[in-house]
Amino acid sequence: MKKIKYVMLLLCFMFLMNGCTKKEEVKKEKSTSTPLLFEVTKEGSDNKLYLFGSIHVADESLYPLPDYVMDAYKESDAVAVEFDLIEFENNISKQTELVKSFINSEGKLINEYIDQDIYDRAVKILKDAGIYIPMYDYYTPMMWEMLIENAAMMNTELEEKLGVDRNFLTLSKEDKKEILELESAEIQYNMLLGFDSDTEKYLLEQAVNSYKLSVDNLEKTYELYKKGNKDELEKFLFTEETEPDQYTKEYNDKLITERNQNMKTSLEQAFVEGKDVFCTVGLAHIIGEEGLAHSFEQSGYTVKIVK
Repeated sequence: MKKIKYVMLLLCFMFLMNGCTKKEEVKKEKSTSTPLLFEVTKEGSDNKLYLFGSIHVADESLYPLPDYVMDAYKESDAVAVEFDLIEFENNISKQTELVKSFINSEGKLINEYIDQDIYDRAVKILKDAGIYIPMYDYYTPMMWEMLIENAAMMNTELEEKLGVDRNFLTLSKEDKKEILELESAEIQYNMLLGFDSDTEKYLLEQAVNSYKLSVDNLEKTYELYKKGNKDELEKFLFTEETEPDQYTKEYNDKLITERNQNMKTSLEQAFVEGKDVFCTVGLAHIIGEEGLAHSFEQSGYTVKIVK
């Protein structure tokens, strides 16, 4: 299975983690982080597209971001994100509507869909994280999978409120920059709702069985993210340990491949409209053979790493 499965928090669903952490902040005067930034240009166009991989959880050691990142942001007309998380958080009715989509049909309980051992271990993980409530028993295995990922994040020193995308959304609103949503909360939820029951159960079992590894890999990914070495990141995130099974392949195709294609189409529109865009989406969408940086390069754009 690809390691990327174990660090799903890089990619999306960050709103599930909102308000879950209560750690004491320790601010640093200066950060030495050097995260990856790509510049994309096109012959015959004066426009620039910056691709800055986000990590949806972080700590104070990442900030302030280096000048080459902030300069790219300041030079851009618009900021592209997966969706406007801050706006979504202010829409309680929309949140409630989407979460209700994950309630099991016919009022069945989660342990009617999964093995008792998996259920017991999942409950323990959520209770240890302080986020279990009995109402969750009425939700689908996919919702439980996301909750397990949430618990893994809470078992680190990383916080959602310090995530890179949230940071740039906040700055964009303060600076009155245009915000381009490449997706929406509805799109992300509907993608998860599109898995069949066997895939959902498998993914939850994997999340429970690999929970400790998820925590370790999230911390390792964060340290590599701050270093910004493309080769090290791609080796760690995308190296196959074994041939992916059908469920993992389906998951990764929907989570990464299909979404990358849609994101690229939207970002290419910026060149047509003459906009300079700073794009910050999950890191796994940016790097790798199927990432946006490589995809733009394959399409004839000039792509270079900015330092």
